[in-house]
Amino acid sequence: MPRTKPPLPAFVIQPQAAETVDGHGTRLWLLADASDCCGALGANRLRLEPGAAGAKTHYHERSSEAFYVLDGALEMTIEGQAVTIEKGGYAVVPPGVKHAFAAAPGAAADVLITLVPGVDRFEYFRMLPRIMRGEVDADTLAEIPQRFDVHFVA
Repeated sequence: MPRTKPPLPAFVIQPQAAETVDGHGTRLWLLADASDCCGALGANRLRLEPGAAGAKTHYHERSSEAFYVLDGALEMTIEGQAVTIEKGGYAVVPPGVKHAFAAAPGAAADVLITLVPGVDRFEYFRMLPRIMRGEVDADTLAEIPQRFDVHFVA
């Protein structure tokens, strides 16, 4: 879906204009990439159906990542400690902190995720379904950590 600049001195996106990426029990709304917001932030909405995984253990070197649970419950592992964040709960993960997340057992999770400062990551999110199917070549996979600031823990 083409993104157009509104006649405002700010970035605005309406729900029907947000690009979505669907996975196994997930839907990701691409709301704002860093280039949409002068590098200030990146924002996505993620819906995880019950039992759906969100992200394996990873960290970001250049940004903090914030999670606001709009509905349901999000299960996070932060530096090896499990925590469940319920509707209305909020978590901020600073740079370098290892974390993972998924829908809490028996629950769905609807989460607003913000990355500050922003990193252009929409291309990474668009690649995720192909990565999960093993369709992305090794050279492209090797570029992901530095290009998108997503560093997975083995």
